[in-house]
Amino acid sequence: MKKIKLARIVVSTCCFFLICAGFSGICYAAGQGAKLEFFPAFAAGSLVAVFWFLAALIWGRVFCSWGCPLGYIQDIAGFLGRKLRRAKSIPQAPRRLLRYSAGIFLLVIFAFGCGALFGFFEPFSVTGRFFNSVLRPAFQYVGNQTHLWYFSEITPVAWGITAAGTLFMLLIAGAAFFRERLFCNTLCPVGFMLGLFAKMAKFRLQFSEKCVKCKGCEKVCKGGCIDVEKGVIDSERCVVCGNCLAVCRFDGLKGKGSFLPDQAVENFDGKRRVFLAGLAVAGAAGATGVRVKCGSAGKTFPCAPPGAGDVETFNMKCTGCQLCVANCPGKVLTPALFEYGLAGMGQPRMSTANGFCDPECSRCSNICPTGALKPLTLPEKKRCRVGMVTYYRNRCVVVVDEESCGACAEHCPTGALEMVPYKNGLTIPKVTPELCVGCGGCEYICPVRPQQAVIVNGLRKQEVAADPAKYRSRDEKKNEKPAADDAFPF
Repeated sequence: MKKIKLARIVVSTCCFFLICAGFSGICYAAGQGAKLEFFPAFAAGSLVAVFWFLAALIWGRVFCSWGCPLGYIQDIAGFLGRKLRRAKSIPQAPRRLLRYSAGIFLLVIFAFGCGALFGFFEPFSVTGRFFNSVLRPAFQYVGNQTHLWYFSEITPVAWGITAAGTLFMLLIAGAAFFRERLFCNTLCPVGFMLGLFAKMAKFRLQFSEKCVKCKGCEKVCKGGCIDVEKGVIDSERCVVCGNCLAVCRFDGLKGKGSFLPDQAVENFDGKRRVFLAGLAVAGAAGATGVRVKCGSAGKTFPCAPPGAGDVETFNMKCTGCQLCVANCPGKVLTPALFEYGLAGMGQPRMSTANGFCDPECSRCSNICPTGALKPLTLPEKKRCRVGMVTYYRNRCVVVVDEESCGACAEHCPTGALEMVPYKNGLTIPKVTPELCVGCGGCEYICPVRPQQAVIVNGLRKQEVAADPAKYRSRDEKKNEKPAADDAFPF
């Protein structure tokens, strides 16, 4: 039975480092592995989520120990806790009221469109924020210092989101250090969802007649779900790690059962049902109140990544895992603080502080694991309008200082900005709105500070810009003069 534990360690390690590589910024293909994670697949409506549900119905919460990156981090913290504290695992209270209440509340929050707030508890998003904000900049810094790998520029850190993500990760790891999978069996929405299927698993673990009650399995149980004295294994909390099977020397455990609820699961009484129903209603009301505030944090609206479509729908589905931020080669994507409102914390937005959106890149839309960004082909990306430029003439160096510039027009990939005659032989920018895609190239390169002369504001609903070649050819046809008729006698 040790082979099961060994297989779990190998598979979970491979999954963890695959996710690490996806967030490193140097392996875009590895980032596609995020689509194999449970909740991103569930949010995207992928068949991968069906696979994990079926696995839970057959064997239990396999995903939690074999595929979850946050579970892997907790296992490391729990292992260190056992070694440093010299303590053994003990049976833990089921905490079903807390687990069910938290699970229902968080799922209601997600259903009512607060994807980012839900993402602060969703395991892949929690791990993703930590990887992107802490591990990736550290990885780049070490590479540049040791010359083992090289990054021309270390990714800027969004300190507010970094602090929040790091604090939450430390709390989860700290809880695992003392109580191993405590987060998984209390506040994790994925653990709650899969646990509902796991308690009816076909091959859930049970005690056999050969058990001598040595309590070896109880001492190594990560979920604290084994109680030898009561003869109970709570399969709703069991994460199928294989530790108990590896230490049992008497074949005291067996994997037999039927599709019936676990005997260890107690029925909720009427008061608990009323409480949970009231909690769901309160969660729905709270989520609605938060959604009203989205996007009202300032006069200008942020540019969402290409493929967001309707930004309100994007805010609903995006859990703020920041995989798109990690894989943006131009470093134009950055985690939002309150630009989308309270419910959009951590979700990606475009910022021209470090770069602009490359028209030849469609990485972000094609790597999004939750479907919050619609996959775009390169031709579609080139015409996806995420924002609209506004030219402030009273800030322009041509007007204020009467000096030649034109940097914005030179960096506009679509020709939406062009230079037209002004005075004294100078030229001044002119905007063609139909051609603007809101890439931010003009704003990024504009030398005027502290506020640029060209500003790109986001759109609440992304549009399709005009094709530059067709638009120019149409204008040329309009400006053509009728050809002279040489046969006319006069």
